[in-house]
Amino acid sequence: MRTTTGLYVVLALGLLASCGKKIPDDIIQPDAMESLLYDYHLASTMSASLPYAESYKKDAYLDYVFQKHQVTEAEFDSSMVWYTRHAEELATIYRSLQERLEKEEKQMKEVVAKRDNQIDVSMSGDTVDVWQDRPLYWLSASPLTNKVVFDLKTDTTFKPYDAMELKADFHFIPSSAKQSGKAVMALNFYFDNDSVQGLTRMVTHSGMQRLYLRPDSAFAIQSISGFVYFMDEESTGTSLLVNDIHLTRYHIKEKEAVSVPDTVAVRDTSRLERKERVVGRSQIQPVRKIENRK
Repeated sequence: MRTTTGLYVVLALGLLASCGKKIPDDIIQPDAMESLLYDYHLASTMSASLPYAESYKKDAYLDYVFQKHQVTEAEFDSSMVWYTRHAEELATIYRSLQERLEKEEKQMKEVVAKRDNQIDVSMSGDTVDVWQDRPLYWLSASPLTNKVVFDLKTDTTFKPYDAMELKADFHFIPSSAKQSGKAVMALNFYFDNDSVQGLTRMVTHSGMQRLYLRPDSAFAIQSISGFVYFMDEESTGTSLLVNDIHLTRYHIKEKEAVSVPDTVAVRDTSRLERKERVVGRSQIQPVRKIENRK
């Protein structure tokens, strides 16, 4: 039976700590516990905001957390019992969690401040994560929840030959050989000469997936778009968690762009009509969309 996070905290604050004891080998160690609790809190927060009709997803959110960290619910519960009896250890973990959450809160405030969805001028380093939406999505076969779409306008911090990497952790539920779900991920460049260059990839198994796209011309990039589209053609009830989403920009020097081959093949669609160049762009409606408003 799952115990709420709030109860764990109350127990931790209410019990006296015994210091200096070695953490048993069968207990989740502090660093791993911190990472697990971070995802546990995130999943609990997300599940608490679900409408009644989607309450069945609550257990799936937490099951995903346990599968991601390769622990069972029983191991988590027994570890929490140990930590609540050794409150100093748990307090140390939560202090680190608080620092992490405060840092992410600051980042979220910066995102909210950028309501025009353009890249802030301070994000001008050679390597910058420009993803501006939430890092986790639950996708199902329903047309209302089967896709994540983004469309990002560039600014003066982008340069010719800049490369982009779309990366995320895909987790099909249930994670069995019988699941029939699959996903398509795509990443596209739109240039100022009206040409488009893009990549797509079919995803059929759980794990970290990436698309790395580097322009093959010196034309200025006007915008970057892409999507993750989930489908369950056999209607087996499979769903997909897309977690830890990153959209990273890399400044590539002109000489490097000419001499170094791409690590991922690039499909050049510059000769196609715009309405045909991006898979599903005119057909797929976004669940959450990053737009630019002038």
